[in-house]
Amino acid sequence: MTEENIEWEPAPCAHCEGLGCNYCSRTGTVMVKAPKTPCRHCEGIGCFYCGFTGWTHPKTKYD
Repeated sequence: MTEENIEWEPAPCAHCEGLGCNYCSRTGTVMVKAPKTPCRHCEGIGCFYCGFTGWTHPKTKYD
């Protein structure tokens, strides 16, 4: 099996607008797969598909 080297970059959390919440672990930013793109389902507002962060492919504890 090949190992992928995914590049991550910080992005402001759309749920709390950078103030800190449970979705961003109270940091105000989330790590997303580069290049960062807004969620196509909610257009960056925050929904179930993006984990309420507003970004496509946010980093989870399983990544």
